[in-house]
Amino acid sequence: MPRTSLAFLAVSAAALALAQPAFAQKSKDTLRIAANDQFGVLSPYDLPLDEAAPIYNQIYTPLWAYNQHTKKYVPIMAKSWKHIDPKTMEIELRNDITLHSGKNFNADDVKATIEYTTDPKVKIRSKYRYTWITNVEKLGPYKLRLHFKAPYALDVLAIASRFYMEDSKILGSLDNRNEYGRVSAASAGPYRLVSMDASKGAVVERFDKLSPHLKPYYRAPIKRIVVSTITDRQTQVAELLTGGLDVLHNLDTATAQSMASHPKVVLTNTPSQEFYYFQMDAIGRSPNKEFKDIRVRKAAIMAIDRDAIIKHIVAGGSAAQKMDAMCFDFTIACEHSTKPYPYNPTEAKKLLTEAGYPNGFEMTLHVHLPAKDIGEAIAGDLRKIGIRMHIQPETIHVYAKLRGEGKLGAFVGIRPTSNFPETSDILASFFRGERDYWQDADILSAMKKGEQIADDAERAKVLGAAIDRNNEMAYILPVSSEPIVYAHSKDVTIKKNLLTANIVEIGDYAWK
Repeated sequence: MPRTSLAFLAVSAAALALAQPAFAQKSKDTLRIAANDQFGVLSPYDLPLDEAAPIYNQIYTPLWAYNQHTKKYVPIMAKSWKHIDPKTMEIELRNDITLHSGKNFNADDVKATIEYTTDPKVKIRSKYRYTWITNVEKLGPYKLRLHFKAPYALDVLAIASRFYMEDSKILGSLDNRNEYGRVSAASAGPYRLVSMDASKGAVVERFDKLSPHLKPYYRAPIKRIVVSTITDRQTQVAELLTGGLDVLHNLDTATAQSMASHPKVVLTNTPSQEFYYFQMDAIGRSPNKEFKDIRVRKAAIMAIDRDAIIKHIVAGGSAAQKMDAMCFDFTIACEHSTKPYPYNPTEAKKLLTEAGYPNGFEMTLHVHLPAKDIGEAIAGDLRKIGIRMHIQPETIHVYAKLRGEGKLGAFVGIRPTSNFPETSDILASFFRGERDYWQDADILSAMKKGEQIADDAERAKVLGAAIDRNNEMAYILPVSSEPIVYAHSKDVTIKKNLLTANIVEIGDYAWK
């Protein structure tokens, strides 16, 4: 169990004493949320961060969306789409959509958005997700064609999940187009960006000109939402308990327990489509070479008591899923026949001795800040077999930089899957480009083959081999799903998202 510090208890006690009856700003129709991580832009292209996604997913809109409830595609900004041939898609747009800027949405916006993502000069994360489109051909004000490098089995899902439309005039006016998500973020969603500050946070407001045909899929029950960057959990708790905030999310177990009895706070546990993972550098990109030996990697995995971590550390652990693979049962094309190596610390010690480390070794365990408690639990288990991990919590910006520089000998993070619920995408987020600390030919071959198979069942068989290979080689250990624990005012309720399962976005908050 995480130990609650005296400082935390002192802050909580003080906050309880100061709490005022007027808790939420319901009278002002303003919801105040704490962000656990810093982000300077709201953009699925320039900062695809799980902390920011619940906000920008309600600002930007795609051409069409995948409805996870019905497992069907629904039109959003496009009327229709069809394949002219395996490498060409024709799209007809709606002509009645108003963007946040007041501009009428048209083919110019689609063309500018896609050309921004595919421009070789533009540096955005996971560039490969966009560059399979070679060019956009405008056929008229509301009609266009997309041309692909090669047939892509997941093109419809990719366009639904990854291409969020931007305002061509604003995008074209910027000297640095990467600033779009800070300066404007104009699209056609139920909320529009009012202000964005890397150190303070973001303010969004309801977009009153939301197109009527989007209302079955989007909503904005609360007029104004203020997202404040507060990376210190004690400060967040104090603000909630004294009425300065209305919602906290991603609570750890100790924090949730400390707030459970407060008369003006409600704890809401929700499932999610995210999972915790522990990865090791198997090819020696980092200064630490110990994990190049599969026996050491197996030992590390067998030392981690995932059942105990789920029971005692994972917030909302009763709703957590122990992961056998890096995908969920509801993920498209998720199939596997193996499981991670089981918990067995005695065998783990033997493997370490066989590998030449009878006394273990020391190294740094980098941890994405929101997964700090999980990282500490994993480090505690590893110390029991002699692997002495020194925890180093990192923000999204720092760990992404370290990853690119090849400095992550061991890392604990959180992988969201909701924006593209497909197994090939999850695999690509680990085993491609600067993210790849394994360079396994079998996995890379399965990924390449799977991405060209349109049939979900057939693709699952191919990608299943990659998942089984990861388990066999002890590269990445999926620890558990991450239930999201919310602490919020009794004036607030959380509704089910209209398009996605197990996801909460800002449009899902409402007043009671």
